[in-house]
Amino acid sequence: MRNVLIGAVLLTVILSVGLGQAAGEVSSSPEYIKANKMFAEGKFADALALYNGILASPPEGLPPADVYGRIGDCHFRLGNYQKAGDAYRAALEKQKPAERAPTQYWIGFCSFLSGKDAEAVSEFLKIPQLYPSSGMWVTTAYYWAGRASERLGKKDQATEFYRKAGGKGNSTQERYALKKAEGVKKEE
Repeated sequence: MRNVLIGAVLLTVILSVGLGQAAGEVSSSPEYIKANKMFAEGKFADALALYNGILASPPEGLPPADVYGRIGDCHFRLGNYQKAGDAYRAALEKQKPAERAPTQYWIGFCSFLSGKDAEAVSEFLKIPQLYPSSGMWVTTAYYWAGRASERLGKKDQATEFYRKAGGKGNSTQERYALKKAEGVKKEE
């Protein structure tokens, strides 16, 4: 449980920085700027209301995918993982292919946090299948697919995914994934 919490904290930081900067201040819309400020201040419910209003009539130059992503970010921070996943799915449909891997990751992570482990595995595995050159998103997806598989009691599958996440064991994260693979194998 501690590792899930550490992972969730790290991912929340990535979420705040990663998707938040992806949305950026693309628009000079006062509502969008205000919504982003509220989000940055931790006023997620207020920001969500503004983002939903913006989505109804998006300003010129503001991609709907960015607004859907921010709606997903708000729901995620509020612990509404199903709604966050739905918003990320809407963003994914409107994004350029090069922008999709992180959004796909958040869809998988929302499924994981909702306890939908089989769905989480499926969503995470879309990253190496559809976006194989997306770098860290592939290894991170394999790691969390391993975690979801482990919760499903599929130890061989979990071990396989942890090994894929571990790669050559060059980084701290890779070594940790390889250690997880060995730990699962020993439990059998």
